[in-house]
Amino acid sequence: MNERGDINQFILAGIIVVCLVIILILLVELRKLRKNGTASNQLTVEKAASRVQDLDLFRYKLNPHLLKNALNAIQSHAYQSYYALDKLSNVLDYILYESDGRYVLLKDELQFAFNLIEINRLKTSPLFDLHIRNKIDADMPTFRKLNIAPFITINPIENAFKHADLQSDDAFISVIFDLRDEWFHLSVSNKIPPGSKHQQKGGIGNKAFRDRLQTLYGNRFELKEDSDGNVYTTHLKIKLHADI
Repeated sequence: MNERGDINQFILAGIIVVCLVIILILLVELRKLRKNGTASNQLTVEKAASRVQDLDLFRYKLNPHLLKNALNAIQSHAYQSYYALDKLSNVLDYILYESDGRYVLLKDELQFAFNLIEINRLKTSPLFDLHIRNKIDADMPTFRKLNIAPFITINPIENAFKHADLQSDDAFISVIFDLRDEWFHLSVSNKIPPGSKHQQKGGIGNKAFRDRLQTLYGNRFELKEDSDGNVYTTHLKIKLHADI
């Protein structure tokens, strides 16, 4: 097991130990209450009734099914937290150390986009239709030499998760990456919530995104936004070069 796995196991073990300590404390308190309960002849009727209520409360707290469900929930969220923190760590590394220049390698921007998607996946249920397709051939001779502006994939992906219908049975988000003749293609689609009055198209964020593309790429990009009222799609196309 690698170092990260060892740390995760250590944290999970710590959570389990804390739960066991809490259970032990409750058991000690319950034993005290029971011992005091045997001397109920020395208590008033009101105090005896109060002790019985305390015993019932502790029995409820020590319900094995309740504790088991709580432990399962902690374990499940712990795993998700480890996974999300790993992706977040990669995102922060990219932001802090790999994106200082005006351009970055395409492969690094793609990995950043994949990590961002996995973090956003936590917002959805396990049954949500999140379709990610990478059609780029990593063995392509020019792939590891092509450059792209950092964070250029954020706007379409974040908008999809922000505005998508995440509740209905036919809801979905689709993200497709492609590279053809040094043209980078990003297509992002999402189901619009039925009856939504919010206009996903446009807005300050999208205008700033288009202005940035214009500044960086001039006439070497295309940005199209389409909606039929049910599905909203963003198509981004950028001409890349290995020498910029």
